[in-house]
Amino acid sequence: MHFTKALVFTIFFLTTFLVQSQEIVGSVADRVTKKPIDGASVYFDGSSTGTITDQEGNFKIKLLYQNNATLVIRYLGYETKKIANLNETSKLKIELSEAVESLDEIVVTSDPFSRRQKLKVFKLEFLGDTKGGRNSTIVNEGEVKLYFNTYDNTLTAYCNKPLIIQNDYLGYVVNFEIEEFKIFFKKSSLERTDNIYHTVYDGSTQFYDVSSNDSKIKERREKAYLGSAMHFMRSCWSGNFKNQNFELKRGFKPVSITNFFSKENSNTALQNIRFSSDKFVIYHKKKGNYRSTLSINNIDTTYTLDRYGNYSPFQEIVFGGYMANFRIGDMLPIDYGL
Repeated sequence: MHFTKALVFTIFFLTTFLVQSQEIVGSVADRVTKKPIDGASVYFDGSSTGTITDQEGNFKIKLLYQNNATLVIRYLGYETKKIANLNETSKLKIELSEAVESLDEIVVTSDPFSRRQKLKVFKLEFLGDTKGGRNSTIVNEGEVKLYFNTYDNTLTAYCNKPLIIQNDYLGYVVNFEIEEFKIFFKKSSLERTDNIYHTVYDGSTQFYDVSSNDSKIKERREKAYLGSAMHFMRSCWSGNFKNQNFELKRGFKPVSITNFFSKENSNTALQNIRFSSDKFVIYHKKKGNYRSTLSINNIDTTYTLDRYGNYSPFQEIVFGGYMANFRIGDMLPIDYGL
């Protein structure tokens, strides 16, 4: 999912994995010894739907609707495995390989900034400079390694363990496994204002609901959802973005849902669509008509859209403006409200 304002950020937890609303059954074992792995985490990426394997390494898991989510299998000391294009009718037999201990890949040659300076910028770009971001804490931030490259003015973050994020504002604990994080600056400075060209991050995400049905948190979640990219894409899937208070324009002209994209299949759960143009502007009336942009990198591509608001190929759709302001601290699981 791409977002652009004076920056771009990318979150890769959308794939082409298609699964029916049925229980997925499988087992997890060590690749070499073939012994079952007890306590491995199994979850749909970006969701709050997960489970752990039992003593025999077995698991059962499902989402309610046909979707584009990735199945992630993770266990401490082993390489994380992601599964796409799953044959849903068969039992999964998953084997994990032990993680290889290695030295840090990045060799620091020249870094003009202190860890404290770099960590401050990292947290603002990763968690967000919003109420959700400012009320989120990275529990194990000491595990994060940061490096500023003066050659291309980039700040890179990496971590050998999933980051544990405590979001008290939205009532979630989020595990985020970083695969890539990089901030591109215009000049050799950590100043954010008018200096960040774009930010890219890639990883898998697992949500745990710790809200205890708090009414204030429920209200905050609804507010975070309203006018979000997830809200917009779900309203496109259902064909009622106008009823959801979205207004879409191309130039200065309003665009209807039928003039926005065309469907290429009759599958209502997983819609294959083609966009009519490459540039749109999105407004949401209940968000003060805040302006967002939507860029389609390749209008000749067929895209897949599901009920959850997931779409693929994700790298070809770029959100900007208002919708680009949000980060992990404002993020909701893909199964929110469903």
